[in-house]
Amino acid sequence: MKVVHMENEIKTDDASGRGVVEGYKIAFPAMLFKYNQEEIDVVVDVMRNTNAMTQGKYMRQFEEDFCTYTGAKHSFAVDNATNALRLASILAGLEQGNEVIIPAYTFCATAIPFGETGAKIVWADIDPESRLVSAKTIEEKVTKNTKVFVVVHLLGMPVDMDPVMELAKKYKCLVVEDCAQAPGAEYKSRKVGTIGDFGCFSFHGAKNITTLGEGGMLTVKSYEYAKIVSGLRHNGCRAYNEERKRYWVPAMSDVDIDIDGVWPSNFCIGEAQCALGSKLLKRLDKINAKLIKNATRIRRGLSDVPEITFPEIKKGLKPVYHVLVGKFNGSKLEKTRDDFMDIMVNKFRIRMIAWLRRDDPADPPWAPGFGEANCPNLEAYWDSSFSYPQSSDFTDEDIDYMIDSTKKAIALLKL
Repeated sequence: MKVVHMENEIKTDDASGRGVVEGYKIAFPAMLFKYNQEEIDVVVDVMRNTNAMTQGKYMRQFEEDFCTYTGAKHSFAVDNATNALRLASILAGLEQGNEVIIPAYTFCATAIPFGETGAKIVWADIDPESRLVSAKTIEEKVTKNTKVFVVVHLLGMPVDMDPVMELAKKYKCLVVEDCAQAPGAEYKSRKVGTIGDFGCFSFHGAKNITTLGEGGMLTVKSYEYAKIVSGLRHNGCRAYNEERKRYWVPAMSDVDIDIDGVWPSNFCIGEAQCALGSKLLKRLDKINAKLIKNATRIRRGLSDVPEITFPEIKKGLKPVYHVLVGKFNGSKLEKTRDDFMDIMVNKFRIRMIAWLRRDDPADPPWAPGFGEANCPNLEAYWDSSFSYPQSSDFTDEDIDYMIDSTKKAIALLKL
């Protein structure tokens, strides 16, 4: 067996770039909001009074509330979005010889569960205007072996879904929506995660809402798929449906295999997290509204700065701006994105972030060894992109400082 040694074998830090760092006027917060007292109280109440720490009434309530909020037909709470994606990949029946098309511009967790199935990952380019995957960039990669399209509503920006769904129907493919950064985002008045066959949501600590640092949700359109999720999520365990003379005979619970050749696992989430999730759903729109306000203020404030541009938002799309990613156009100045960020970070003390990882152009940007990625639009965009800090706690003064600092940074670059 080949053992790969990491450069630093023991990882103890958060590699995201988030969190309070000394010396910055505006940091990149680890969380986009703060828990209120009602949310804290519900967690404490579950700790003190619940009869079960998992698979109980709060999980069922959270799932029901999520269906109500999104309009999904079936929702299943899980421990994280990666495992929501893993369940989707299992339900899709992927195996060696199949191909799954995934945006090359995404976080690694989007692809890992699909790669684990043995299917070949095929990387789709981004649309240069929306900076997201599109039906056009997906269709360029379709072959007779394609079985699944994965679309990512990256950074809270909804993908143009109707053309994708038409394409899926044409090629008889399933569609998985990665909504990890987009809870509450809408496409033509429909919540993302309810349009494709499966939707996968994250409640990680950095997301628009978080259930104590980790958590996720899988939404499923078809009852035929939905009826086997519970067993896959919980080690194949389920209650006996029939009446029994003795509740312990033949055993307390049944254990079965839902899909031949597929081992079930444990993707369960705790009751306190689910109780908190139900509370946060009531506040999600308010949190998103503040994130939208922040991003809109920056976009408008920099509308007269040609060196900074933002993704196109088509009519009928409602982004929720998990973060606001811009593009630096410095060719006329003979300056780079890094020159711009140097001033923003070091002079104006704004902790900007450059998202994800870029590797050799022959490989997908963050995952060497997963196969070639011929994505010229992404290659042209990659080294020019950057992110402003985002938080629902930012004041108008914070946002105005970032706008003013950006304009001053551009002015300095022109000297």
